Amino acid sequence: MKQIITVHFIGGSTMEVNKTEAVDELIRLINGKFEANHFVKLPNRSGGEAYINLSLITSIEVRSI
Repeated sequence: MKQIITVHFIGGSTMEVNKTEAVDELIRLINGKFEANHFVKLPNRSGGEAYINLSLITSIEVRSI
């Protein structure tokens, strides 16, 4: 089963994370402690990387497809 995460940021913008490795990393961070690391690096589909500032996230929605 594949999962998609929608990240909601302060100010109302959103970001959808659907690459398997990125979803797994974000879920691992959510389940653990990440106070020391405010930025996370997630792989994206184009082969690049996305950096997310965790302190700007207001909510995260996880859906299975």
